[in-house]
Amino acid sequence: MPVATPDPWRAGSSRAGRLRDVVTRFLAPSPVHPLFPGGVLFAAVDGAVVAHFAFGDAVRYDAARVELPLDQRVPATVETLYDLASLTKTFTAVLALRLVEGGALALDAPVLEYLPSFVDKSAITVRMLLTHTSGLSKDVPLVGASAAARLEHVLREPPVGPAGGGYLYADQNFIALGEIVTHLAGEPLDVLVRQQIAGPLGMARTGFRPPPSLPAAATEGATRGTVHDPSAAAFGGVAGHAGLFATAADVALLARALLAGGGPLLRPSTVDLMRTDANQRFGPAAAHGLGVDVDQAWYMGKLAGHGAFGHTGFTGTSMVCDPRRRIALVLLTNRVHPDATWGNNNPARRAVADAMLA
Repeated sequence: MPVATPDPWRAGSSRAGRLRDVVTRFLAPSPVHPLFPGGVLFAAVDGAVVAHFAFGDAVRYDAARVELPLDQRVPATVETLYDLASLTKTFTAVLALRLVEGGALALDAPVLEYLPSFVDKSAITVRMLLTHTSGLSKDVPLVGASAAARLEHVLREPPVGPAGGGYLYADQNFIALGEIVTHLAGEPLDVLVRQQIAGPLGMARTGFRPPPSLPAAATEGATRGTVHDPSAAAFGGVAGHAGLFATAADVALLARALLAGGGPLLRPSTVDLMRTDANQRFGPAAAHGLGVDVDQAWYMGKLAGHGAFGHTGFTGTSMVCDPRRRIALVLLTNRVHPDATWGNNNPARRAVADAMLA
């Protein structure tokens, strides 16, 4: 008799209606257009799913940013892929910390030790990349005729501040970290994510450069399935700071693993280090662990304040893990469709987080 494959989430739900009411109110024009066309929300408490639903549209506008007739729109579903944007950074951090556990990477070693192209930046350590305290610029130049040339140029860029001198969120940190991981592991980043994170966790719809057969939510204009971030696009769609696509349920599996102590990805002690604020000397606004934000109320709402950790993505994505209350909350939207200047997801992120505690 065949053995049933266990569901990684236990059954259960009582808050879905309230969460749906909260998030769908942002689909109303405010005042001209909605905050986002649509999305998917996944919430779990202590391993029990309390909400998993889609809302709105995956495609609402055409390439000219004109609203489509109702019968031409593509509704969002729980199977819709979303461009994770900077949520990719947390995946890259997990890969790096696996190398730390294996002894191949040292957090306080100079990056130059692993990347010869990292010239004239000998004071910058791996830990500084993970905590955005390297002093590297947040503006990534894209100079070069090929992806390899553009990457080389970025790695050689001089810092704009002293190493360890303050918190400055910069994609360049995780572009470099992705290259370190690739160099030490001897495999491309997309292969490593698939083999070391997506595979072990059963994240069947997570990866870089998704095939056209998988339904992806539109980003700016009506682009679907192509990375929105210009730097990641310039590197061929695979980078340490952006480029991953996933469903909300898949992202929730990563949140669940981190809340459960890291297995099968990391040791509990490594997860504890990952989610501990390493930037206390720079104030609460800079609170950051190794590849995750810590207690940032601007998107975690009332979940912040007791060690909550997570990350956001420019495209309208976010993941929040609250160890104290055992909450995993994932909100994936395509707020950049059809125009990245139309809105900011943070009101919805905070409202959904607050609704988890109502």
